[in-house]
Amino acid sequence: MPDFPNLRASSNVLGRSAVRELDRKTIEAGTASIELMERAGRLIAVGLDDYHSLGPCQRLLTLRGRAKRVLILCGSGNNGGDGWVAARHLAQKGWHVEAALCAREPRAGGDAAVNFEKWREGGGTVFDYAQALDALSPRNSGGYAIVLDCLFGTGLDRPLEGRAAALVQAVNRADTGVVAADIASGLCADRGVALGACIRADATITLGAAKPGLFLADGPSYSGRVTVADIGLLELAEAGLQSSGAVLDLSSVAPLVEARDPMEHKGRRGHVLVVGGSPGKSGAVLLAARAALRAGAGLASMAVPDGLAAAVDTALYEAMTIGLPEGSDGCFAPRAWQRLQPLTGDFSAVVTGPGMGTGNGAKQFFGSLLENFDGPIVADADALNIAASFGETGGMSFAGYCSARKQRGAAALLLTPHPGEMARLCAMTTAQVQADRLGCTQELARRLDCVVVLKGAGSIVHDGSRTAYNCSGNPGMAAAGMGDVLSGVAGACLAQRNKDPFSAAALAVFWHGAAGDFRYRQLRAPGFLASEVADSLPRALAAMHSGR
Repeated sequence: MPDFPNLRASSNVLGRSAVRELDRKTIEAGTASIELMERAGRLIAVGLDDYHSLGPCQRLLTLRGRAKRVLILCGSGNNGGDGWVAARHLAQKGWHVEAALCAREPRAGGDAAVNFEKWREGGGTVFDYAQALDALSPRNSGGYAIVLDCLFGTGLDRPLEGRAAALVQAVNRADTGVVAADIASGLCADRGVALGACIRADATITLGAAKPGLFLADGPSYSGRVTVADIGLLELAEAGLQSSGAVLDLSSVAPLVEARDPMEHKGRRGHVLVVGGSPGKSGAVLLAARAALRAGAGLASMAVPDGLAAAVDTALYEAMTIGLPEGSDGCFAPRAWQRLQPLTGDFSAVVTGPGMGTGNGAKQFFGSLLENFDGPIVADADALNIAASFGETGGMSFAGYCSARKQRGAAALLLTPHPGEMARLCAMTTAQVQADRLGCTQELARRLDCVVVLKGAGSIVHDGSRTAYNCSGNPGMAAAGMGDVLSGVAGACLAQRNKDPFSAAALAVFWHGAAGDFRYRQLRAPGFLASEVADSLPRALAAMHSGR
């Protein structure tokens, strides 16, 4: 989350109809609608004036040296009205502003019309549709630092056609950064589906509350980095409304970041055990353990097959190593659990699955862990693939293991699947999961009574009743080992916050993405390693402590 003066985050997620109702009740409570538009446009201008801080986006980062010149594309509705206000404030900040009316003139007497006239009467440039297309051409668009999309906003519920579609396509071809006001034009605010032609924004400044569509389906691809601007709407409780989730941004996560007691010692910071590894995949365990330590765990141990123990032991000096019996394939033998079980009382949380394999020994080990370890467990990678196979040839299903844990009062089970692993857990295709990421996450969490993190752009956290959508992270994190780092961070957070596993998972997801963002800002490009993200966790935590 960028640090804009006067631009504060609001962590609520509201659908289109709920936002309209909140607007209406705020106006009824005494805030004029034109004042809300003024606040929205001013905060959009604040964000654009520091546009290189809108997120770790390659296109925005490379535009730092361009002149402060912006093209604002306005429709005839309130989204366009926000654009006229933003134009006025950006001009006052020294920007060269060209604004285009890309539809009929706003309805006479409405808020958008008032602000359109203010801009025109103040001598502001107003392009028509043809001039806007010309400005967006390859020969001209390079002169702009930013194009601001204020065409349609959240009200759109049909595919764009004709001139509107052509304008959107021109924006997407333009040699400039693109920022959307409220939501990218062409994107469904509730479902995140691109309704045909859709603005592909580098960043979105959404107003009042985040919309589900920013995080679902096509939303992350078209929204870029999401910033939520607080325009002073009523609190939900005051308006009698309920949030459909929360945004994981700096404002919502900061209260979860604990200051350390000056008398702290390693025994009070949790002991995380990472179980996994197989020939050629010991790096996954090392990454998870490294991340757990970087995330503040007091102690970390790695349980790996005997044949890997010596190499793993010397690869991460700060962690301890436990060798477990292995089979002829170099993976865990069925008797591996018997060696580990007497030691399990030492561990605050267990991360299992990274690089573990899915053979019979690994399957028996994971089942025994679920049956006998009552502390919090993070199940990732191969543990999730094993979970999907439980019960196929007899024996207890994964749902049965989860139910048994609940009945005996065991601590939380946290699942961290990527879409392919989620598809196996839900007996669906990956495409079906991606088409309904929220629904799949909610269904799995409720069915298994656990916390689920569905990874990917716009990661979702759900515990059966609460939902959180993540705003941190960047495309550079689409690389090997990033999930192992997340599982280690989650293990450390659970070891220290196991009374509220949802909050622990939410903190882990945001923190992991923030560390990736820190590394992206350093390099200004993808290509960084998962180990570098793990090593950036303390710097990201320091930034979270400072409110930046």
